[in-house]
Amino acid sequence: MSMELIREYIDPQLFIVVPMLWGIGMALRKSMLKNNYIPIVLLICSCRAALLYLTGAKPVLNAQQLRARVFAGITQGSVIWLFSWITYEKMLKDKEE
Repeated sequence: MSMELIREYIDPQLFIVVPMLWGIGMALRKSMLKNNYIPIVLLICSCRAALLYLTGAKPVLNAQQLRARVFAGITQGSVIWLFSWITYEKMLKDKEE
């Protein structure tokens, strides 16, 4: 999957979440948490950050808008998580070469 294609789906204000996830991931690697759980924790952090941004940017007036924002937060968070994961793996691969 092309990085440019993934980048098109991310709201520009949410790109700041990518380095945030890298930092959280590095901290989690040094913690007692098993490495198997780190991607799940990062996905949850990414979705929560996207949801906080989306609900803070515009007021939620009814249940339909709330459902739409939750859906957008989950999808944006998932795409951001995927983008950060791929770029981190690419960065590690480039570092090894």
